[in-house]
Amino acid sequence: MTSHTMPWKEAQSKELTEMLSKYKVLGLADLNEFPTALFQKLRKKLSGKAKIRVSKTRIVQRALENSKFKGLSEKAKGKTVAVIFSEVNPFELFAFIKKNKGLVFAKEGMIAEKDIIIPAGDSGLPPGPALTDLKGLGLQVKVAGPTIEIIKDKTVVKAGDEIDAKTANVLAKLDIKPIKIGLSLIAVQENNDIFLANVLDIDEEQVFNNFVSAQRKAFNLAVNSVYFCNATTELLLQKAFREAKAVSVEANIVNSATIGDILGKAQRTAKLIKEKIPEEKKE
Repeated sequence: MTSHTMPWKEAQSKELTEMLSKYKVLGLADLNEFPTALFQKLRKKLSGKAKIRVSKTRIVQRALENSKFKGLSEKAKGKTVAVIFSEVNPFELFAFIKKNKGLVFAKEGMIAEKDIIIPAGDSGLPPGPALTDLKGLGLQVKVAGPTIEIIKDKTVVKAGDEIDAKTANVLAKLDIKPIKIGLSLIAVQENNDIFLANVLDIDEEQVFNNFVSAQRKAFNLAVNSVYFCNATTELLLQKAFREAKAVSVEANIVNSATIGDILGKAQRTAKLIKEKIPEEKKE
């Protein structure tokens, strides 16, 4: 047994050690309860962004302890882990993995992220025990030839509710996979910085909106405090010109910028006087 195992362990350890010296970003992901089929799909999607290796926990720990990523060694304890080698920054890596979730069958105790609906149509199930199971969830059904037909859509689990065993069983029979799961990153290290998953898990849209809001507030503050910079200079000059022009027009200072407004003001004043003179004569 030892003669067969040791060469394999040595080969795995050598490969991990070599890869640990080549990459600047390293992630650890928890593979417990993560389906193999989804893992293989994710591995393909990560092609070009990262490489994933899976090995025995002790082999991973030993390789990490003797590398620049030794700070992650403790994070691998007691878990079946995947080692992710990459050159992209930790936040980009986390965001990519988070977006690439896969659908799985529901299990008892899982929480529905959104309403789970069983649609109307041919269930593909033959009459028999399945008919009782479907009716047990309150579905309107009928036997249509060799299979059971579901007559009307039904929401069997509301968003935020726990899925019970009976519902999970029926969903599996109907081949409905309502639960989205993703690979759970434990931590990512870049150079000497270790980022835990809760730090990496940011809402990109919210962060973008925060930047937009901060820029807008900074711009308004700069304009109101008459702070000149590339973003405000044009607007401040336009504002100064308008205010100087308004003062000049009010003081009847004639120049190329104000003459039109001053003549217009004089014309409006003359018109008002003209309209009032006949009224005074009538009195």
